[in-house]
Amino acid sequence: MSFANTIHGKYGWEKVQTSDQRQKLGTRMSFDDGRVFRYCEVGGSDIAAGAIVQAPAGIANHDMDLAIATAASGVTSLTVTLGGTASTKNQYKDGYLYVNDGTGEGSIYKIKSNAAGSSGSTCVITLDEEDGTVTAVTNGTTLVGLAVNPYSNVIISPTTVTNVAVGVAPRALTSDYYGWLQTWGAASVLCNAAGVIGEAVRVGGTSTAGGFEDLDRDGSNENEQVIGHQMLIASVATDYALIDLNIAP
Repeated sequence: MSFANTIHGKYGWEKVQTSDQRQKLGTRMSFDDGRVFRYCEVGGSDIAAGAIVQAPAGIANHDMDLAIATAASGVTSLTVTLGGTASTKNQYKDGYLYVNDGTGEGSIYKIKSNAAGSSGSTCVITLDEEDGTVTAVTNGTTLVGLAVNPYSNVIISPTTVTNVAVGVAPRALTSDYYGWLQTWGAASVLCNAAGVIGEAVRVGGTSTAGGFEDLDRDGSNENEQVIGHQMLIASVATDYALIDLNIAP
């Protein structure tokens, strides 16, 4: 057993970014005022301050229904058969393997490393769990999916979202750098349309990537992810509003 991967930060630490990795991805940093941040790796494009940030989109040929080419329980290494997209070495390091169908379905495992794999070929996945798989996976019938760590290669949330929102940038973040995303508490967030104080706000919208809109519960866009509630004055489009974030405590 290990303690939660949390540090207690000082005001201003959330604005530090570096070209090299200094924490585990997803490390939680809390402040005395209740705000919470998570450590992330920025993807290939810069991220503006106040933008909503999402996990990278999944890979369609990796995200589910991959057949297991080995069969055992209590193993820490699994061989999966990839779909029509190759994998790179350690692409899924610190990410997840989950069983979506067949024997062992409903299980999820942390990934320690993975080998490179060719399109349509096999790939060896090493689990970061000392006891390995809890049930015997069955060759050819157990189907799994792979997901990267949600705080790796994060991107600005597009107008049509492709994964869950994982935070808001507290400063401008440079592509391929490491820094922090705010996930809880008062945050300044880009607005896509005039909002109403106290209303729930959601990701997505048709104007600007990385902005929020009110969740009016009027029958449209009600399935979009809620990220918090609007505080103080009503906002206007392209401005920034104070939002009480409720993404990850």
